[in-house]
Amino acid sequence: MIDRRQIKNWLCEDCTFVFQTFGIKQNGKPRKYFCPSCGENISVVKYEADRFNQGPKRIKQPWKDEEIKVIEQVMNGELLKYQAAIKLGRSIKSVRRKIERMNEERLRRNRPKKRRSENDGYYS
Repeated sequence: MIDRRQIKNWLCEDCTFVFQTFGIKQNGKPRKYFCPSCGENISVVKYEADRFNQGPKRIKQPWKDEEIKVIEQVMNGELLKYQAAIKLGRSIKSVRRKIERMNEERLRRNRPKKRRSENDGYYS
């Protein structure tokens, strides 16, 4: 059985990558942790998900322009959904729903409008 107290979560702020380490410190020396994605250790900080932090809940908060720009980065493939959720302090589910809504809006705007003609049967 794995002792969950030995699992530590880390966040690389350069590439917004979350990773885990397992184990106990040996010899009392502080360890250096390197990001498995970019290889840097300078911007690696201990990470705790926002859902575990105590504070006011963000229920039905309106989306700000800066947050929508981050969502557009996800839609362009520059970021992953979980990375955007970490940056914005929102859940992955809310990010996914916003992307779905924005895609629906784009489809509605790009559809050609149907025009009724006199031969449709409405004017007979």
